[in-house]
Amino acid sequence: MEIEVLALMIPIIAIAGGIGAGMLKSHYNHKERMMDHMSEDQMAELERMSRVADILDQRVNVLENILDDEVPNWREKNDKTI
Repeated sequence: MEIEVLALMIPIIAIAGGIGAGMLKSHYNHKERMMDHMSEDQMAELERMSRVADILDQRVNVLENILDDEVPNWREKNDKTI
């Protein structure tokens, strides 16, 4: 009985795996095509958001430097990012 079940399960798993792999490949191909077809407005907005993120990163670095000078052990007490 176990051999019959195994003989039935192997082709089912192989077929389901093949279909799943094909769907996954199709999904990521679609996402890649959508990124290639961004409009000029979307590209400009993405660039603007990237510049804002860079400015915010610089501000955070300045604030961290100020804290390093004013409160030397603040990272050990408060940094929970790692």
